[in-house]
Amino acid sequence: MSLKARVSLDAQRVIKESFQDLERTLSINDRVSLDGTTLDDVREAIVQVQDGLKARGVYRNMRRLMPLLTGLQYYSQAIEVLCNGTPYLPWVWAPIKLVLNIASEYVEAFEKIIKAYSRIAEPLARFEMFDRAFAGNKDVQQTLAVFYSDILSFHKEAYQFVRRSGWRLLFLTSWGRFQRKFDGIIEDLKAHEDLVDKTTNAVNITEAREMWDKLKLWREESQTRLAKDEAERTVAQYRAVVGWLNFDDSNQHKVFDTIASEAQKSPGTCSWILQQRQVQAWLRCNSEMTFVVLQGGPGTGKSVLASQIVNFLRSSEQSLVISHFCTYSYEESLDYEQILRSILIQLIRPNTDLVAHVYDTLVLKKRVPTIQVLEGLLRDVFGAGSSKSEYIHLVLDGLDECHKSAQPRIVKILERLVSAAFSSGSTICKVLLFSRAAQVGPKKGNSKRTICLSDEKNSMTQSIEQYAALRLAELRPRLAQMRIDDADMKRLEAQIASKADGMFLWARLVLEHLENNMFFRREEILRVTDALPQELGAFYRQILANSTTRFSELSIQRARSILGWIAFAERPLRKAEFRSALAFSSGNPDVDELPPPYLFDMCKPLVEERSDSTFAFIHVSVKE
Repeated sequence: MSLKARVSLDAQRVIKESFQDLERTLSINDRVSLDGTTLDDVREAIVQVQDGLKARGVYRNMRRLMPLLTGLQYYSQAIEVLCNGTPYLPWVWAPIKLVLNIASEYVEAFEKIIKAYSRIAEPLARFEMFDRAFAGNKDVQQTLAVFYSDILSFHKEAYQFVRRSGWRLLFLTSWGRFQRKFDGIIEDLKAHEDLVDKTTNAVNITEAREMWDKLKLWREESQTRLAKDEAERTVAQYRAVVGWLNFDDSNQHKVFDTIASEAQKSPGTCSWILQQRQVQAWLRCNSEMTFVVLQGGPGTGKSVLASQIVNFLRSSEQSLVISHFCTYSYEESLDYEQILRSILIQLIRPNTDLVAHVYDTLVLKKRVPTIQVLEGLLRDVFGAGSSKSEYIHLVLDGLDECHKSAQPRIVKILERLVSAAFSSGSTICKVLLFSRAAQVGPKKGNSKRTICLSDEKNSMTQSIEQYAALRLAELRPRLAQMRIDDADMKRLEAQIASKADGMFLWARLVLEHLENNMFFRREEILRVTDALPQELGAFYRQILANSTTRFSELSIQRARSILGWIAFAERPLRKAEFRSALAFSSGNPDVDELPPPYLFDMCKPLVEERSDSTFAFIHVSVKE
């Protein structure tokens, strides 16, 4: 029987998949460094590391690893038949050299890693007495392949632990998780050590196969249980961190959903921003364009554009996406400290090690999360890096809505986070900031880039024209009664887009004016853009004047009360809350009836009811 015929394909598959899994984990340079590494190379490297530690006055007994190398030598002879013609075999020992060289820079971690590696020697000792005649037994090969898989899993965990740039920072808080993984691998190795003996005994071949099936099931259950325990531990720590920070992101979700829904009502009107040259460069996962400021006047749709960029990034799943939307509707969203908390929570949420680190730093040590503590934590976790390249896209909208004193602090911390990530050597953080203010743009010699919506007139005009076409299509039955044909519709769309001068909000107000007013003649429709103010403030005043012309003094007071509650409430009020607030605004505690809901309709279009039944101005500029 040929050697090829005696090789278990299932065993080879396990070995190949284990090799490829570790290969994907290693950096290109580290993969190259492992090629051709012999056991003697590893022994020599261990001696060199020991000499280096001794020279630093931190001598460590490296002879503890010799039984491991001996065991690997005997094991390699047993598995050689499964690795013929492949690069798989040297990877059983080669990563040890790499891991020890890196870990030797931090003695406390080095000691723990040596102890972990030395534990592999015990289950490998069995192979010193292994009869190589059994190497062609397919049942034995299955067990040998599991050994290979476990050893490479051990290397992978050790490599990931020491290769991330911030591993010293995370060592104390993340070692426990790695220790539990190491323990599981060692336990699996010991279980399969007994299986080797039973499989090589022809008398117990049936018993060995039964044991193999049980071990396979136990292995799967053990891995599932470990993953579940780790997930539950991380969730508990994450919740504790959120509680310690007293952070609630539900309002951010509401803000984002409200803004994103505006784009969904007018599909395609925002897609141009994803084709904009500088935005495309920022979106790419590379080190170019790490800090971009997108500037635009009030009502130009910056927030909607921001939401579309965030949605695009999240759907691509190429990077970690962090977003924060500053809005007057939720006062806490404008607070500098809350912005720091928002960024921190989103950064650590998908990362078990970072959750553990922040949990230990804040919760276990009972540290008050002051601004200084939060800034330091953010710099640390952004600089922690990873064993592989990672990208973070951070989008912050509405900087101009924050207090003027907070704006430069926000810009400064974002710049520092970009620098901290870059210094890690493995993480790139790219910031996109939306604002009106020109002062956040690049200074001389600054790496920030600026995109001005005023320079994107063609795209903005086409987008507004498309928006107008969608809204006018809804009014077509009414407009047709005044002999407005397709040519008139096109003309009106172009007029609105041209007069809007990049302001989506102005176009929206014009279209709502068309929807909510009475027109007799075709000419009135076609001249509507000439009859309305082009400046937003004047437009608001005209809308307000038209709405209140026939109001009594009492009605005007009530309208002011509605607008005042919207402008100065700490958060948007729901309809029931709003009606109660209006009822008690007079100061009379004996209220037996709430104001009717139709009152809110009389404040349109400056006031709108959102999908969550809260009320807000159509734009922050109304409040201003």
